[in-house]
Amino acid sequence: MKLVTRNAAALCEMPTWLVCLAALAALAPASPSPSASKGTHRFEYHGDIPAFIQILPTSLAGKEKLIPIVTALATGYPKEFEGLEVAGDQRVMVCAAGQKFIYDDGATKTPEQRLDRPDIEDMFYQTYPLTNPTDRLPPDFDPGRYRVEGFFLALYGESESAVQHNCVPVEFCGHTVKFNARCGAADALRAVSADLAKALAQEPVLRIYVQKLAGTFNWRKIAGTERLSNHAFGTAIDLNVDKAAYWRWQTPAQLATFSRKNWPNEIVEAFERHGFIWGGKWWHFDTMHFEYRPEIIAYARANPAPLPDSHSSPGAPGPTTTSSIRDARRSPVSP
Repeated sequence: MKLVTRNAAALCEMPTWLVCLAALAALAPASPSPSASKGTHRFEYHGDIPAFIQILPTSLAGKEKLIPIVTALATGYPKEFEGLEVAGDQRVMVCAAGQKFIYDDGATKTPEQRLDRPDIEDMFYQTYPLTNPTDRLPPDFDPGRYRVEGFFLALYGESESAVQHNCVPVEFCGHTVKFNARCGAADALRAVSADLAKALAQEPVLRIYVQKLAGTFNWRKIAGTERLSNHAFGTAIDLNVDKAAYWRWQTPAQLATFSRKNWPNEIVEAFERHGFIWGGKWWHFDTMHFEYRPEIIAYARANPAPLPDSHSSPGAPGPTTTSSIRDARRSPVSP
C-alpha cells in the first residue's frame, strides 16, 4: 500500500496552479548566454513541485496550462516524471520514464485529431468532473479519453510481454485479476476493492455490479480504431457487462439523451478516490470501464470544473483567465 498512500497524499496536498504560476512569474533568473539561449535546456524534477516550478524560465509563463499540467503529472507519477526540456524556440518536451514527449505541437485539432495524434497538453484538453451523479453531457465531452500512447507505453511497458511481466495478481471484490504494478496502479485497485467491500456490506444491492467482471489486462486496440486500449497497459478494469451501457451500442440520437444517473455514486467515487476515471463521464460513454489515470484526477482536484451543460459546447477553457493570471502574479509564493 505504500505507493497508494504516497500518491493519495500528494493528490490532497499539492499546491494549486495559481500559487505555482505565481512562483514562475515572480522569478527573474539571470539571462542565459547567447549561445545557451539557442540551445536546449533541461530542468530536472527532484520530487519537490514548488522548487521545480521556481527553476523554470519566466518565458514559459505565457503557457497558461503548463504549470497545472506539470503539477498534475508530478503528482500522479512522482517517480516517473523527470522534468522538462525547453528549446530556444520555447518548444517544451515533457520528460518521463526515460523518454521525451511533445507538450504542445501547436496544431489546432478536431476531436478526432486529438484522439489520433494528441500531445501532452491535449490529454488535459477538458477537465474531468468530480461531481456526482452525472446526467447528460455535451457532444464530444471526453475528458481523459485523449491519450499519448507512447507516454503510457513508457510508463507501463513497451510491448505485450513487457506489460504482462509488470502485471501482478490483485484481489478485487472476490475476483483475482491481473493489473500493472507500476506507478501504483495495482495498489490503487486494491484500495478501491477495500472501499467497495465496505460499501457492498452496507448496500448488498450494489454487488451485482462486481458479481462478474469483463476484464482487466488485454493487449488489444480500442474497437474501431488503431489506438491501444488502456486495457493493453494493464491499467483498466471493466465491471459487469450486464449492467453496462456503451456508446457504440446506441443510436446517434441516444447519445444526446443518455443519462448516467442510474450508476451508483458509491462505486464511481471509490474509484475516483484512488486515481481512476470513469468511462461513464464521457460523451462516448462506457459505463463498465474504469482506468487508472492519477494525473487526470490530480488535475481535476486542483482545477475543479462544474459538470458542463448538455446543451453547451464541450470546449476547453484553460484553468485561468487574463484577470486571474494578473492576480496570480501578485500572489505570495507558497513556501
